[in-house]
Amino acid sequence: MDLSVLNDREGFRQRVIDALARAPLDYLEQLRFIEEQKYSPTPWEGAGILLPLYFSDQYVFLLNKRSRRVQQAGDLCAPGGGIHSFWDTLFQKVLRSGLLPWTRGPGFDLAKQRGKEVYKKILFFLGNALRESWEEIRLSPFNVEFLGPLPTYRLQSRRRIIFPAVGKVRQNWQPKLSWEVERIVPIPLQAFFHTENYALYSLEVPENLIAHGIPNPWEFPCLVYREDEEEEILWGATFNVIRSFLRIVFDLPLPSPDGLRVIRKPLVSHYFSGSRES
Repeated sequence: MDLSVLNDREGFRQRVIDALARAPLDYLEQLRFIEEQKYSPTPWEGAGILLPLYFSDQYVFLLNKRSRRVQQAGDLCAPGGGIHSFWDTLFQKVLRSGLLPWTRGPGFDLAKQRGKEVYKKILFFLGNALRESWEEIRLSPFNVEFLGPLPTYRLQSRRRIIFPAVGKVRQNWQPKLSWEVERIVPIPLQAFFHTENYALYSLEVPENLIAHGIPNPWEFPCLVYREDEEEEILWGATFNVIRSFLRIVFDLPLPSPDGLRVIRKPLVSHYFSGSRES
């Protein structure tokens, strides 16, 4: 596969915009599902995330490494989170106004062509993701170009449906990390196209989580990325959202773990509840 386009700042940007505009989008169907489940014993909720692309000498994803004080500590994730009705609706209105330069561009124009109702929901979850990005890493909305939405992803373990948006970070900035984020990890897009970077992530589950229906071992495909002496493992929702993005943009199958490389680790008992201990 020719990956030289990943070194082409403008060429890849345009490719992403065009591909996302053509991709099917399921926002309305998933929001109807959430509404139907509202009064069930285990209701679902929605959450927006921003998949941030940044170009230096090549394109990278800028991912957060979650701090030890939150749920799913140590995991890599895209900035984003749960809905705040007041602020996210306010952000939605700002985006719909188109009065500010950063609220205009081809990503917005093409999303608008999906229809008024869909466009309104895209802007709501984009506003949600931009607010969370500011709170978590001080990434300003003025510093993000919206390239388009991605199909949703269901996070079964947390009864949450993720509504992703793709944004290009315009220029480098000085992050200020919240207590939720340990550091920002840049992962080159090229890393996802090399089979040797994939493995099976096998988690040994403690008894208290087995009792809640988590299988033991709990196993997932993952990407292993080494930077200097640090080895980072990307798995779960963000791993799947990124692979969905790459399949849409390149319209080609991606490598998968061959089963020969297995990474075994224990899952902490407070993985889903989090710990505020320093």
